[in-house]
Amino acid sequence: MSDDTLQPPNAPESDGADVGGGQALPPATASGDGDRLGRNVATEVVGTVIVMLFGPGLIVLSDGRIGELEAALGFGVGVAVAIGLIGAVANPAFTLALFVVREVSLREAVGDWVGQVIGGIAGGAIIWGINDQTRAAVGASGWDRGELSELGSVMAAELVFGVVVVVVLLAAVGQGFSQAAIAGFTGAAVMVAHLALLGIDGGGLNPARSLGSAIFSDVDPNALGQLWPFVVVPLVAAVAAVFVWLLVDDAEIDDTIFDETFLDDAQNAVTGDAN
Repeated sequence: MSDDTLQPPNAPESDGADVGGGQALPPATASGDGDRLGRNVATEVVGTVIVMLFGPGLIVLSDGRIGELEAALGFGVGVAVAIGLIGAVANPAFTLALFVVREVSLREAVGDWVGQVIGGIAGGAIIWGINDQTRAAVGASGWDRGELSELGSVMAAELVFGVVVVVVLLAAVGQGFSQAAIAGFTGAAVMVAHLALLGIDGGGLNPARSLGSAIFSDVDPNALGQLWPFVVVPLVAAVAAVFVWLLVDDAEIDDTIFDETFLDDAQNAVTGDAN
């Protein structure tokens, strides 16, 4: 994601992309598209590394000196900095939601996802290196890391708080708030969500963050073996959040990818009807 993508999904179109301050950019050339895509990937790498350092990095490197409140604050501030200053969303689920509401193109979304995965792994590697190349026993997501250790409870918590956080992001974007305001509201929502999730599953909501932590986590319990819910559920929550957001926003289903054209194409794909 870059600064020019944070505009209301139903905003009027212009000859160029609207940036956060309302300034218009001229249509990009083919080489310019490549430069923007590369910059987009780099932006997401940097933003996701920041989220990793401010979140799981704070937990691992503090050596038990911080509590859940401070850790939740770290996650929230990391997201706020990534969105507000770097111009990244640093979360594949956020990118998916923005793609569904046509805030970013598929090309931009793929660039986001590539940068976020790289950033998550790079952030995990940096934390591992600073931690004397020792696999951390804390900071990873899992369903046996809290009192509510059942997989069903963890998935339900990830789904509910994932929907809430994404709705906050979409509402802030849809209201046309400044990028700083979008960052503040989304970061605050992430912080509150982690106040609940840290005690349940170590905090998830972000597939890139969970992947980066799992790769360099202690193998007992096996964080990689428990990774899949923290990839699947946030992505499901992102799509579900779009429909919740539509209930409270002026936008309509036709403003999303689930418009009549999409539904017709999906039906034709299922029935084999090319007409």
